[in-house]
Amino acid sequence: MQVDKEIRERICVDRFLNWYNTQYNRKYIHEKATHRFPDLKNGDWDFVAYERGNPLDWIGIEVKELSTTREVSQWSEFWDRLCLDLTQDLASKGIQAKFAIIHPPVLDLEPRERVKFRRAFVEVLTNKQSTLKGGFVDIGPDIADKFPNWPKEKSEPFNEYDKWGTYRPCKLEIKKISDSGCEVISPISPIRLRDAVELHEKTFDEADIKHANKQLKLAKEKGARKTILLFACYPFVEEGLIKGQVQNLDRHVIPDIDSIYLVAMGSNDIVVPICPD
Repeated sequence: MQVDKEIRERICVDRFLNWYNTQYNRKYIHEKATHRFPDLKNGDWDFVAYERGNPLDWIGIEVKELSTTREVSQWSEFWDRLCLDLTQDLASKGIQAKFAIIHPPVLDLEPRERVKFRRAFVEVLTNKQSTLKGGFVDIGPDIADKFPNWPKEKSEPFNEYDKWGTYRPCKLEIKKISDSGCEVISPISPIRLRDAVELHEKTFDEADIKHANKQLKLAKEKGARKTILLFACYPFVEEGLIKGQVQNLDRHVIPDIDSIYLVAMGSNDIVVPICPD
C-alpha cells in the first residue's frame, strides 16, 4: 500500500526536525503553512516550524520528493522480498543452487497473482536449471508461457520483430552462480545499471528547485526567519551527485532558500546537509 504524498511529506519533516532538534538542542514542532496562513493557496510552501511558546519566530520548510528514487526503492524492495520467497520455494523442491537475476521488470502484483508468478518461476527454473551455466539466460518468454500477466516490452527492431512482433515478453535474465546452497539473489539496482549521472539529473529536474525558491520567497514575505528545502530521498540515492548538482547552481537562482538537506525515507533516519546556511 502506497503512502500518499501529504503523509510522506509529514514523515520527511518529522525526521528532519528530530535530527535538527538533536543537533541544535532545539524543540521545533511543525504545522501546515495553510493552517498558519489560511489565505495561502494549494501549491505554496508546505510547513511552518517553530518552538512552543514562540510561534512568531518561525521557519518556512518546503519538501520536494525525489520521485524517481522512490520508484526505484519500491522496485528494489518488491524484488528483495520476492527473491526471499523464491528461495524458499526452490528449497522446498530440493534444488541446490544459487541464482542471480538482473534487469527484472517492475511488477505490481496482487497477492493471488504473486503466488501464481512464484509457481511459474519455480516450474521454469526447475526445468531449465541444468542449462543455466555460463552467462545470463533470458527466461522471460518461459515465464510468460505459464504466467499470462507477465509484462511485455517493445521488441528490438531488427533481431526480435520477426519472432515476437511489436512486443515481446519482458526479459528476466538469470544465471546460476553456484551449485551449492539454495538462494535467489536480488537484482542490482537500476541506478547502478543505468547512467547514474543522467538518472540523478532527471531526478533533480523533477524536484524543480526554482519553483521551491518561489514558494519559500513567499514564506519570507510572510515573515519566516529562515527557509529550508528538504529533498525527500530513498535508498540508492548517491548524495554526492545531488550535492554536486545543488552546489553547481548559481546562488542567484535560489536566493530565497537558506538551507537544503537530504532526508532519507528508508528504514533509517538519516539527514545529510547539502547546502547549510
